[in-house]
Amino acid sequence: MVKKIKLFLMRSNIIDLATGVVIGTAFQKIISALVDKIFMPIVGVLIGGVNLKDRYFEVLTVKIAWGEAFQASFDFIIVGTILYFFLRALGQNTEAKPQLDDLLIEIRDELRKLNAN
Repeated sequence: MVKKIKLFLMRSNIIDLATGVVIGTAFQKIISALVDKIFMPIVGVLIGGVNLKDRYFEVLTVKIAWGEAFQASFDFIIVGTILYFFLRALGQNTEAKPQLDDLLIEIRDELRKLNAN
């Protein structure tokens, strides 16, 4: 049982995933700091000096913090955009992966046909 768990944990895709999570977490902190300390204050100045993070409205006794939701959405857009350009700079063509998967499936199917004969 221990051997199977060790084999599972040492597979390269598990290690790659763990590395990606750690790097992604650190990357998210950088992006959140940029959005909190640079982008959102600029947006606030452009719309009249309003701090959007503190904006909310109340329905009955429930506080709905739409400003924080807006800021989180802005974080997501910035992270996605930076990640897209970062991967393109590394030469990772994000559009090519589905084509490669289709090609590999086609090759697999052809090999199965050859082995069946």
